[in-house]
Amino acid sequence: MPRLSVIVTSYNIEDYIEQCLASVVAQTLVDIEIIVVDDGSSDSTPQIIRRFAAEDPRIVPVLLKENTVGGVATAANTGLDRATAPYVGFADGDDVYEPEMFELLLDAADHHDADLAMCNYRLLDESTGEHGEPADRSRWSSIDREFYDLDTETRKRFLKFVAVPWRKIYRRSMLDEHGIRFPVGDYFFEDNPFHWFNVISADRIAVVPEVLCTHRVARAGQTMGAVDEKLFKIFEHHTTIRCWLVDRDLLEIYKSTLLGWFISQLEWIGQRTPTNLRRQLFDIAADHYSAYDQRTIDQALAEGEKGPTARDFSTAITRRNYAGFNRALDSRSRNANLVVRAAYHLRYSGVRRTMWLGSRFVVNAVRNRRTFRNQPKSLDLDDVVFGLTVLQSRINQLDRRLDEIIDALDDRR
Repeated sequence: MPRLSVIVTSYNIEDYIEQCLASVVAQTLVDIEIIVVDDGSSDSTPQIIRRFAAEDPRIVPVLLKENTVGGVATAANTGLDRATAPYVGFADGDDVYEPEMFELLLDAADHHDADLAMCNYRLLDESTGEHGEPADRSRWSSIDREFYDLDTETRKRFLKFVAVPWRKIYRRSMLDEHGIRFPVGDYFFEDNPFHWFNVISADRIAVVPEVLCTHRVARAGQTMGAVDEKLFKIFEHHTTIRCWLVDRDLLEIYKSTLLGWFISQLEWIGQRTPTNLRRQLFDIAADHYSAYDQRTIDQALAEGEKGPTARDFSTAITRRNYAGFNRALDSRSRNANLVVRAAYHLRYSGVRRTMWLGSRFVVNAVRNRRTFRNQPKSLDLDDVVFGLTVLQSRINQLDRRLDEIIDALDDRR
């Protein structure tokens, strides 16, 4: 019996599947089975899979004849049903994995008798070729041990990590005992409820902080490229997770954390929603918010360290105030644009030029404030220092908000 089953999922990725499979075949952990499930590709992806399978007996090709409604969820579940090893891992067919990744994860899980093991990863922007850090990069700084026994508070902590399954391995007996599978339906982001099911069901998680895989973003055909109401389907997973918690009498324990997850998705999607679809987004949000009392809403905002904008649109939603919701989204867009502009100047103009531009911004802002309208137009040093202090505080707030947006972004990957 193999020590690990690696499930590779693919669909119309002929330009990437070869590099992915090559990285999985080259793993230092030799005793693995590689179950490659293709979800009815219409390009040459199945032919490439067959070629690899002919060259390596560890590869089990499962080529679905037609693209399924469940998409990645159906393919991943098909692989889970065929897996035979004590632990199961996943690989996206367009990603690349370091040779030692699965060996390090399995060694960590074995050594600590863990139900889950998780490593870090990097992003590769397909449009620019540049690498970046994932949204949960700051959360790794607080990891100070090799494993964690999962109590309620620790589970809540790990629920906030990016949900993606392809940088984790799972004890197969845990999945089977709790009936854990990816939810299948006409929606995206199935890894979110799968993440919740596993973190709450597991007793112990092993952590490997090394960056061991590269995940492509901004690739043509990815779900993340959608900018229409299709993205709203992520909110169906709020109902999926909530029902799962209710069935296990766990809702009271995790309801504020779940609402915090919902708010994070709402923040991220709100930034990408065209004006003509905002009313639809508002109605969806109001429907889900109606399941929570004000105390839970306040607790979710406090736990997630949400900024003023999140509070503004939460207040608007609970009061059924669409105009206020719209203003909050517009405000958040302006703040995000300010961060983008600052990052641009830092990159291309340097620190000195950026500071000069920032000083001009502060001077103009202070001059235009109501409290300064009757004051002389000239400002002394104390005014400038005050303005720079306000600007620094504002930048810190915007930086935290940007991190929240990025956090929500990968919850969708």
